Amino acid sequence: MLAKLGPLNPDDMADLRFSLEAVPDPRSRRGRWYSLASILLVCAAAAVSGARTIEELAEWGARADTGLLAALGVRRHLLRWRHAPSRSAVGRVLERLDADALDAAVGAWLAHRHTTAAPGRRRVIAVDGRALRGSARLSQPRRHLLSAVTHGRPVTLAQAEVGSKTNETRHFQPLLAPLDLDGDVVTFDALHSVKANVAWLVETKKAHYVAVIKPNQPTVWAQLDGLDWHAVDIQHAASNKGHGRRESRSVKTLAIADNLGGIAFPHAKLALRVHRRRKVTGRKETRETVYAVTSLDAHQAKPAELASHLRGHWIVEAQHHIRDRTFAEDASTVHAGNAPRVMASLRNLAIGALKALGATNIAKTTRAIRDQPQRALPILGITYKPDLNGT
Repeated sequence: MLAKLGPLNPDDMADLRFSLEAVPDPRSRRGRWYSLASILLVCAAAAVSGARTIEELAEWGARADTGLLAALGVRRHLLRWRHAPSRSAVGRVLERLDADALDAAVGAWLAHRHTTAAPGRRRVIAVDGRALRGSARLSQPRRHLLSAVTHGRPVTLAQAEVGSKTNETRHFQPLLAPLDLDGDVVTFDALHSVKANVAWLVETKKAHYVAVIKPNQPTVWAQLDGLDWHAVDIQHAASNKGHGRRESRSVKTLAIADNLGGIAFPHAKLALRVHRRRKVTGRKETRETVYAVTSLDAHQAKPAELASHLRGHWIVEAQHHIRDRTFAEDASTVHAGNAPRVMASLRNLAIGALKALGATNIAKTTRAIRDQPQRALPILGITYKPDLNGT
């Protein structure tokens, strides 16, 4: 699996340590032995190696040889031994860490990696929410995160804790505000199809959008449903089958004429109708019609591309599957302080770094790195020379 990543030259990648050095240290200056950057680098290398829990983060450090620890910035004791931070030391740091600062550092580093991997290509970014199920306790509800994730190779550019799913819409602008979205396309589901947020996205961030519209927005939905779709031919169709199901999709688009009243949605230029048929083995066929609007016009995006944007948003759910199956996120019972969100950030870092390098199977890749832990360092942009680092 590692061979698929190709030769890893850390000189061609941004060094993660420089991004992590911007994260403020929550500890008192007195009694520090490990630098914050070295602790976070150990955690990042462990996450790339498939570590799922705080215990596994610390265990990776305990197994690392002195050369690896030296490359990660772990100081040598006066008695010349070099030990990784303990589980309790790692846990205390993750609980107290400034999670906003860490997400900003990780997001900026991953954004650079994503741009380097696909230079000059228009980014398509999905805004999507995610609950950390195991973080709930009797005294506190489960943590809920809102993320901005690229389509295709899923890379998390920004992440914020929103408290609950109902709070997602008011965190839409703060989540995207730090990102340079000029010319990018942002996709989101009906929950985020809020006119004020969409207008801000186009007018302030100079981005485009593809927004799904559902009956909970009755005026816009009725306008879209009332368009003369029967007079329009199908402009794109696709189908796929596998895992015991068969699915087909057809797409129609209509230009929205302002002089005919337009659509009660800001900057909408095209209306989309997607008709989906799905047949699961042993069950009846289901049919669904989905409406959407976009600020892209017919010259900026073809029906096949718009269909890809819509389907790409749904496929972002595949990243949740990776986080569950490979990193056991739903089974995680980490709940103290900021540790649940920090662990999610480390998973984002691992998945994004590996996807940017072309990894197709994260589970197999992390297992291969676990067997060759020195391979984790160049993935993070860190030079590792055993003959020098062990001294």
